[in-house]
Amino acid sequence: MTTPTTLTTPAAPAGPWLVLIGPAGAGKTTLGMALAELAGREFVDIDEAGVPFYEEMGWPVARIFSDSARLGWIPTERAWEVARAHAVEQVVARSADAVLALGAGHTNYTNPELFSRVKAALAQAEHVLWIEPHAEPQESLRLLRARNLVERERDYIQDGHDILGEWLTDAQARSLATARHYNHGKDVAVSAAEVIAVITGAAT
Repeated sequence: MTTPTTLTTPAAPAGPWLVLIGPAGAGKTTLGMALAELAGREFVDIDEAGVPFYEEMGWPVARIFSDSARLGWIPTERAWEVARAHAVEQVVARSADAVLALGAGHTNYTNPELFSRVKAALAQAEHVLWIEPHAEPQESLRLLRARNLVERERDYIQDGHDILGEWLTDAQARSLATARHYNHGKDVAVSAAEVIAVITGAAT
């Protein structure tokens, strides 16, 4: 007698539907909000959702700013890595089926163990989208620099480091993406429609 075959439906990913990553000024928050509205999903920004998890690791936002002023931005960024990794793990675990934007630096680590933890966390997401202005790296950096000077009054060059350039060209961070989007000269609604088409397989 033949045993009937039981068909099972694959379990949905435990993590977010879509995670947006990329350097400062790439437009992750703006595009993420548009995508969440278009797809009818919750939008989560780690810059807000991650605060209590930074604090769990001894890094309230006030300390980040005070240490940056006292010790310098680069040493503070390096020391803050452990809190960023913890926040990514915790926010990803709490953002099932959502659109999640990761602030610049949340995918960039000098500590290989911390990067591995973040990579494992993002593996729970259905899609991870890298965003930057342009496919040509130098043009992308030029555009990002201009955006940040206008929007944040910062060029992200400090203590001999071009941190914006480091974020942009970090091969580890870029390797986390399952798709990429270049948004220079595009209205956010156009970008959102393009992204939806790509990640749902509707684009050719």
